[in-house]
Amino acid sequence: MRNKSLLEFAKIISGVFSNKKQALDNPKNFAHIQIHVRPLFLKTYKCFAFYTEQRYQHDIWNPYRQSINKLSFEKEFFILSNHEIIGNKERLTGGALDISRLDNLSTFKLSKKSGCSMYFKETNSGNYSGTMEPGCCCIIQYGKDKTYVKSEVKVNKNIFISEDSGYNIETNKKVWGSESGPFLFKKIDNFDCFIDEHW
Repeated sequence: MRNKSLLEFAKIISGVFSNKKQALDNPKNFAHIQIHVRPLFLKTYKCFAFYTEQRYQHDIWNPYRQSINKLSFEKEFFILSNHEIIGNKERLTGGALDISRLDNLSTFKLSKKSGCSMYFKETNSGNYSGTMEPGCCCIIQYGKDKTYVKSEVKVNKNIFISEDSGYNIETNKKVWGSESGPFLFKKIDNFDCFIDEHW
């Protein structure tokens, strides 16, 4: 039952997501972004995992975020841990769509980002809500400010709604993040064919 639930969640969280409509409707406040979440073969890390790439649509070969997310299940929570790729990760760019670019992925070193795991729970059938793990320990340097990250995500088979913000660790003042609400992504491609009982 646990593996069945993991596979169902994996199908929902993976795919290609775009906020094109939101960006066209409100270009002043929302850049056009794509998020690619590619399921990896189990043998790559001997666990369920994804290669994730986030990029601006106008600059597709220069993603602003590349990471590995490992999936586990604990006490009704689907946990996506966040791992930074160490090394020449530019060689992996585009790997979400061309999986051959990820052939040597396992040779790259990973560094787990402490405090930055996302915890998801099914709120009703096929709908999941996720937040950053408790403790305000996901730290990002933003200019001269050291900030902790808050993240909220809602996702189902069609949409991915995300809002991230950063707060100064000493004053708790918001330093970065959208002032116009969450980013609204629509799933425009999926990777279901890679996820089955043999994944």
